[in-house]
Amino acid sequence: MDSTYALIICAGFAWVLQIVTGFLQMRAFNRMLQNMSLKGTVKIGKTSSRWKPKTLVVLAHDANGLIIDASIMKGVTIFARPTPLSALIHARIPLSDRMISGLEPSVREAVSCALSTK
Repeated sequence: MDSTYALIICAGFAWVLQIVTGFLQMRAFNRMLQNMSLKGTVKIGKTSSRWKPKTLVVLAHDANGLIIDASIMKGVTIFARPTPLSALIHARIPLSDRMISGLEPSVREAVSCALSTK
């Protein structure tokens, strides 16, 4: 077996590994989204930057505008998993400027995208 075949096999293995880990990430996100949809209305927002790491925020709120659950998924790689965003839990929509200013800029952008009426 020469080096060309070895390179093709390595590339194929890396591709299959990326597909599997991408599937696992998507499954973790879908499970989190399914659990949050049982708690109330779900809103999703993400950052729009092309070159910076993506940030995805998922908020579940009740009919009174009280945020029941909040999760964040942040990162560049397929290893990013949803984590709780406890700073927004039990906050009321619309969020106060003080609460929004306490978040980091990428999370702030994703939250404002989730809460926009577009």
